[in-house]
Amino acid sequence: MGNIIAIVASILVGGGVAAATIVGVVTSSTNDTGENPPSVSESTVQYGTND
Repeated sequence: MGNIIAIVASILVGGGVAAATIVGVVTSSTNDTGENPPSVSESTVQYGTND
């Protein structure tokens, strides 16, 4: 019985660590604004101006 509890506990801990790692990688890659393209809703080129 103790072995089953240990197996289930290790699965839960391993799953938690994997989930936290995936969330951390995705968050760090999406929050890095230096490598992401600018927003498409903001116009950076002013058409029709002489500037």
